[in-house]
Amino acid sequence: MNKEFDEEVILNTQEETTTTPQEEVETDGSSEESVEDLRARLAKAEELASNYKIRAEKAEKKPVKVETQKIASGKSSELSAIDIIAISKANIEAEDVEDVLEYARFKGISLSEALKSPVVRATISHKEETRKTAQASNTGTARRGSTALSDSQLLENARKGIMPESDADLRRLVIIQRKH
Repeated sequence: MNKEFDEEVILNTQEETTTTPQEEVETDGSSEESVEDLRARLAKAEELASNYKIRAEKAEKKPVKVETQKIASGKSSELSAIDIIAISKANIEAEDVEDVLEYARFKGISLSEALKSPVVRATISHKEETRKTAQASNTGTARRGSTALSDSQLLENARKGIMPESDADLRRLVIIQRKH
């Protein structure tokens, strides 16, 4: 599969396909057509030799082991047992594991070393706080229930011209005004 072999194949192919001018005239009747045919056959032979060379080079190559990692995205996953134990002991959410892996790959360090890094710790704690805040805040469309107003608040609102909406609050207001 070296250059000499390729040249030898090409030469052999050329020898097989070359004809004398007399043979060209006898077979085709025109020398122009046979030259074109010869060129086409030569091009095919060169292409075949090139293909054989490529195949041989591919066959000689050793398989390269590519290690890829995945958490939830769809790539293949090859985490070592030590990495899995380190993640589980660190109590990291599944959403944050990809960030830790990315940092470890970027720095060229192990996953357990990345977990000890102050940069990763700060990122994880910030994301945890964000999740806790999101859970604690009222993000739904639920309406708040009406709260019972105190007697003094009912009187103040009535003096300002704001009358209670419920019948129960109106009765309370009347009772409060009689006492005063």
